[in-house]
Amino acid sequence: GDLQLSLRKVLIERRGRGIAFTEPGRKTVRQFRLARAELRAGLAELEAANGHDTGRISIGAMPLCRARLLPAAASAFYAQYPEAKLSIAEGAFAELVEPLRDGDIDLMIGAIREPAPGADIEQRGLFVDRPVIIGRTGHPLAGTAPDITALSRYAWIVPSPPTPLRLQWEQMFEVAGIASPDVPIECGSVITIRQLLLDGDLLTLLSPDQVRVELEAGWLTIIAETPTDSSRTIGISTRADWRPTATQRAFLRCLDETVSTMQFA
Repeated sequence: GDLQLSLRKVLIERRGRGIAFTEPGRKTVRQFRLARAELRAGLAELEAANGHDTGRISIGAMPLCRARLLPAAASAFYAQYPEAKLSIAEGAFAELVEPLRDGDIDLMIGAIREPAPGADIEQRGLFVDRPVIIGRTGHPLAGTAPDITALSRYAWIVPSPPTPLRLQWEQMFEVAGIASPDVPIECGSVITIRQLLLDGDLLTLLSPDQVRVELEAGWLTIIAETPTDSSRTIGISTRADWRPTATQRAFLRCLDETVSTMQFA
């Protein structure tokens, strides 16, 4: 109540038996969270200047970066800065973008959005990913060079809309003038998708990087390349006004160096 009087804004309102933030209230909470994040970053910079690099980096990891890119970059960073701390939160774009805006995470790595989600978010590409059609080893279509008509006869596992991968999957059939096949399961978890593929004849659209281990082990196989250009740009998303600390800049350098030394399908 005192804060509302000081700011001359209604921050909360009653809704039924509870209370909820008003729009000015939500904006005020975000401003406080961002201020807290900046204070933490400032204190970390002071510690680093005194020879104690205790900086913390909070990363939002979207699905594609989890298999190779982020682990490799994190390992390289840890080898150079063993006192720094990395905090990795996994999630989809929709789950991570608000914590990014609030300052709870410093950056997101994954498929960037076109158009950008807002003027407050900056995106920078790292590499271009080209998904392929994947099924189990022994799938009826394996080794047959199937066309889009053959692919449409099978059920699929794809993420829920409006993720970039789902939109690309829909476009693949739309361009061919074929109705999209059945999607009995919408899922973005690679672990879950892998097991579902192994248990039947479902198909999915994924980056080879996301199931590299399964492909090398011979559990899954690439059924076909996509008949249309299904590429997507994988990159970094940050707040437009974000000013990274020295430690955070060092991690970004490790990330860029990792990309330059890795081959992506």
